[in-house]
Amino acid sequence: MTMQKYQRMQTCADVQRRSAWRPPYALTTALELLSIEVPRISSKHRGLATTTIVAVPHANDKRHIVGVKVVVWPFPLDTVIIEGQFTCTSPACTWAMFSTYLELEELIVLADSMMRRDRRLCRTTIDALSLYLDEAEAQVRADKENGTNSYLFRGYNKCRRALLLARAGTDSSMETRTRLVLLKYGLNCPQVNYPIFVGNNTRPIYLDLAYPEFKICIEYEGSHHAGQWLNDARRRQMIEDAGWKYIQVTKLDIGDEAGEEALARRVAERIQEVTGKTVQLTMRQTTQQISDVRKLRRIPLYKRLKFEPLLPIIPTTQE
Repeated sequence: MTMQKYQRMQTCADVQRRSAWRPPYALTTALELLSIEVPRISSKHRGLATTTIVAVPHANDKRHIVGVKVVVWPFPLDTVIIEGQFTCTSPACTWAMFSTYLELEELIVLADSMMRRDRRLCRTTIDALSLYLDEAEAQVRADKENGTNSYLFRGYNKCRRALLLARAGTDSSMETRTRLVLLKYGLNCPQVNYPIFVGNNTRPIYLDLAYPEFKICIEYEGSHHAGQWLNDARRRQMIEDAGWKYIQVTKLDIGDEAGEEALARRVAERIQEVTGKTVQLTMRQTTQQISDVRKLRRIPLYKRLKFEPLLPIIPTTQE
């Protein structure tokens, strides 16, 4: 991310040498300046990744600068300054702007990417994202009261749905995608980076995804060098020695329906082993369906199975 940030800074510096115009950088350009992972963008909008983008509040504010794409954003244009010289849209504003270009799932992934567990990479909070939407709504309401024909941006409702499934404190986008897979097959939302103490360690180990009520963890394993693989093997041994059932996930499990259903089935089977009760998966649901607030409020699985939780569940801000 650091290399990408400095490459983008060089590009922006070149633009600023050629023009005294200083609208805020936006969308993918803002993400790169903020060192936030760029989500998967559909081929229809691939151009976002190959050009420098700025935002203006009105179409009349547009100017033509070679190599610069100008987008109009007539909502609160919150900004931050990077390295004392590059003004870009704030994380919350950038996220809302992306709702026009991203599918719901990738909007959730982007929100998670902005709220990493690593404080050096954490750029915003659930509350800040929600507050930005409130401000946009308040602006539209005020405009209408003043007789102006004003409407919320096209992705507003998508943003509200995304916030129901976004989670702070994640470590990677693939962890987010793994979490959403489990919901698509009717399983409860697992806890994110659940802390446990193992052996004589005074510092906790954070489980990528966990069902503490069943002592089941789901760990996403990326591509590692040999040294990292040994550390992961040692880590897994400690977790299993502490009585947890360990489910390993790789990129081969995520991305196609057959692999994702097989993963959900593995998790359901581990829950059955712990509880002695049959766990039925649902037919695969869409991200739109699993973001229905009525489904998110349903009785937790352990209660439906009449099972006493083995460890406490940490409430999230959305619950």
